Amino acid sequence: MKSGPRVPVWATTLGWCLAILFLGSYFFVAHAVMRGLVPTFGWDAGDLATATFGTVAMGLGVVWFVALAELPEIWYLHRRPPRLMRQGRCPACGHPIREAGVDRCGECGIDASWLPTPYVFGWKAARRFTVALILGFLCGVLAAEVSIAVDELRMRSIIENTKSQKDGIASNNSDLKITFTRAWPASFSRVGWTTTDGFQPERIFGP
Repeated sequence: MKSGPRVPVWATTLGWCLAILFLGSYFFVAHAVMRGLVPTFGWDAGDLATATFGTVAMGLGVVWFVALAELPEIWYLHRRPPRLMRQGRCPACGHPIREAGVDRCGECGIDASWLPTPYVFGWKAARRFTVALILGFLCGVLAAEVSIAVDELRMRSIIENTKSQKDGIASNNSDLKITFTRAWPASFSRVGWTTTDGFQPERIFGP
């Protein structure tokens, strides 16, 4: 005999995946933008720490989604049962009970007069959101760093291909300068290259 509705495992799993995907996408964009604002090319611990600090600060923008990981529970335990009861169906399994005039559902055995408690935000939801937030942050930052590394590899490859050409940089264009645009979402950032200084990211702010 059931004591009340339960959240399906697939719904819980899907809710967690969507929450982490949403938060990961947010932090991917946030970290890539911060890395574009920090004038650096390649890997540097100090610049990475600065960008990561900015990403953490931008994480304050997602605190309004604190109930994100709770959506399956909100629907299956607090929103769906009243809808089923208004339709004359069992709040747990959806089996018709109004016409039968019984006190308990013949399908799952739940009391036909059972009413769900209103959803109340608590520490359980906060803990779930914190876990999803940390996982989303790690996934987003890692994905952003991989994307940046691939983009910088593209720039290096273009330079190497240009150097290898017959009338390339090494033989005829000692003072040549090439400007690259970083990949989205840091497409506002530019990286310059010269034969004398190599890769030099352009500053967004300051001289």
